[in-house]
Amino acid sequence: MIDANLNTCSCNCLYASSGENCKHEYAVLLAISHHDYELENDNVHDNKIKNDNQNTLVKKSKNVYGFNFKNVREEAIIKGAIEADIPVFLHGKSSDGKSARVKQIDPDCTIIYLRNATPEVLNGRSICVPGTEEIKDIKPTWLVKLEEKCKNEPDKIHILFFDEISNALPSIQGMAFNIVLDKEVNGKWKLPENSRIVAAGNEVEDSLSANEIAEPLFNRFVHVYIRTNLNNWLIWASDKDIHPYIYTYMVNSKGRYLRTDYNGEKPNADPRKWEMASKMLYKTGNPLLLRGLLGEDVARDFANFCKNTIITVDDVLNEKVTVKDVKNFDIAQKTLCVNSLSQVKEGDLDEIREFVTTFGPELTTLFDKLWLHDDSSRLERLQEAQMVNRMVLSRR
Repeated sequence: MIDANLNTCSCNCLYASSGENCKHEYAVLLAISHHDYELENDNVHDNKIKNDNQNTLVKKSKNVYGFNFKNVREEAIIKGAIEADIPVFLHGKSSDGKSARVKQIDPDCTIIYLRNATPEVLNGRSICVPGTEEIKDIKPTWLVKLEEKCKNEPDKIHILFFDEISNALPSIQGMAFNIVLDKEVNGKWKLPENSRIVAAGNEVEDSLSANEIAEPLFNRFVHVYIRTNLNNWLIWASDKDIHPYIYTYMVNSKGRYLRTDYNGEKPNADPRKWEMASKMLYKTGNPLLLRGLLGEDVARDFANFCKNTIITVDDVLNEKVTVKDVKNFDIAQKTLCVNSLSQVKEGDLDEIREFVTTFGPELTTLFDKLWLHDDSSRLERLQEAQMVNRMVLSRR
């Protein structure tokens, strides 16, 4: 019998009493090793449970509030600040779409153009009641309208939009500061609870008439810097149903004429002008008429591009064009179609991407890249479409 705890042989054998090495010594050592192994395993198991519990606690403590770490676009930052009731300041060049972003959130926003605003326009005025010595305070017109909208729609957020705040006189900026600081007009009238403040302005280096924003006013805002590039313009153009030929022209030319230099003598192209050109093209169907908006050279280049045949998202969704119709297209024609079809909105992505897969893997990869527009927030939706398309192909 082996007593592992005592490290001795307890069998009362002959060797045990003689003081010589017991013939069971090897068995004793094996039993001791096995006993230690069991103890070690128990400790490892206990430590594993402890570590698992600690890891669970760490994971919970890292995201106890359910944070979302997805990349966001400028519009999401604006919406987040508005929801938190923090004033927002939009910086950017003229025609970069600052006002458009505000109107996307609240199409009926109350706009005050501070560049030409007077103290009475912003703060209201005081009048003497005829026949008495009484002084009566009159609310500014914009406040009356804002109050009415907020009262009629109490469950909706209404935006008070201070446009061109950097072009306002310092005295007007000071009045605007008081409204931003206390959500109060002229120290007399509180803004409605469901109103929010957004301001916009040009940088000093981008506008000769821009003034520096005083530090106290600057520090009261969440600041969003609008930088219109080809990718974010194309995403915006998809949402706004910009004419497919304009969209495809921008993709095909890599945005070469998205913005051209302004010289004060002839029309130039910019993101806002292209939106206007889209409306004009839908109404007239004549690209050459756009020279009054975009300038002679840009309009001529665009008109030449319009001689190409493209397939639009609408063509595919409404079955105006089928796979058979594009079967004999060459690679250049198919590439042009892929450029155009990348305008598809998220809701129709599965169907359009399935159509594009008939062009082959290389052009499908190009489509995926174009549709993403370097915006990682679109990646999850693209992966869903890829999975749907694979399922469809596996059933064929």
